[in-house]
This record gives sequence, structure tokens and C-alpha cells, in this order.
Amino acid sequence: MSNFSFDDLWRKDFMRGFVLWIVIEVFSFLILPGIGAIQPGDRLKYWFGLSIPLGIGGAFLLGGSSRFVAVMNERAASSSKTLLSLLGQFGGSIGMAGIVFPFVMVAGEFLAKIFVK
Repeated sequence: MSNFSFDDLWRKDFMRGFVLWIVIEVFSFLILPGIGAIQPGDRLKYWFGLSIPLGIGGAFLLGGSSRFVAVMNERAASSSKTLLSLLGQFGGSIGMAGIVFPFVMVAGEFLAKIFVK
């Protein structure tokens, strides 16, 4: 047995992903348009709307995949641990992609603004 709760692991990783997503949202959609680094407009509103389900879903997926990997490492047969671990890592990677989506889109907008000038 382990010395930690799988539910606590899920909750901790979910909260870390959620807080990271909130920080990225504030930076991408408040600070950068506020200082004029990117132009606010319809595309920014669309990205903001799209980033909400992707960020929250990504945080859930990140927490769930870390719990999945921990549970499978403890309970699965040794022959299937590698495959299940890769599956959990893939889920965590997809979750991180959802969390950093707003930053990637805003960084693309910023770079496009630089190269157009």
C-alpha cells in the first residue's frame, strides 16, 4: 500500500492545472491586450470562449490521468504497466494542451502582429 490517497492526488493535480490555466487566461486575455501586445477583437473573444471548456477539461484530464497512472502502477499486472502508463501520460499531455491553449493562440497572434509590421 502507498502512503497517499489517490483522491488527494487527483485533487492536487486538478487544482494545479486549474490554477495554471487561470494564470494563463489572465495573462493572455487581460494583460497582453491591456498593454497593447495583441489587438482585442472577435478572434480573441472566440479563443476565450473556446479556452474555457478546453482549460477546465484539461485540468480534469490532468488530474484524472495522474490518478490513473498511480492506481495502475499499484494494481495492474507488471506486463501491462508500461502500456497503461503510456496511456496515462498521453492523457496528461492532452490535458496540458488544453490548459496552455490560450497562451499558444495569443502567442501566435503576437508573432503574427510582429511579422506583419
